[in-house]
Amino acid sequence: MNYQNHPMKISYRNKKDEKLCNNTKTAIKKMGKEVAYKLADLLNLIESFPNLKSLWGMPQYRLHALKGNRQHQYSLVISKSSGWRLIVYPLDEDGNFLKAGNKEMEMLAKAVNVEIVEVSNHYEE
Repeated sequence: MNYQNHPMKISYRNKKDEKLCNNTKTAIKKMGKEVAYKLADLLNLIESFPNLKSLWGMPQYRLHALKGNRQHQYSLVISKSSGWRLIVYPLDEDGNFLKAGNKEMEMLAKAVNVEIVEVSNHYEE
């Protein structure tokens, strides 16, 4: 597959976060207006890019691998000042989980889909 021609698809681990991501009223109630709009912008951006590697060079989202019990998951900052973040699993074109190993950029280029594991406020955990 040519990873440059198709926008990423988003799936959700749970209904609660799917509703938060797809219902502006719910997002505003939980996160506040500014963060809810930033979440919508980030989701639209993800869906417009061909793979996760495309987000790597955008410092405002601080795409980075997580460790410990979140190994193989990645975090994207929704709003730096508020602490909200999006936790995702990178998925290949068939929906299989991808693991970076020592070839992270190669894996991120193959991550043409993502599963949203969690939308959370990092400082409230």
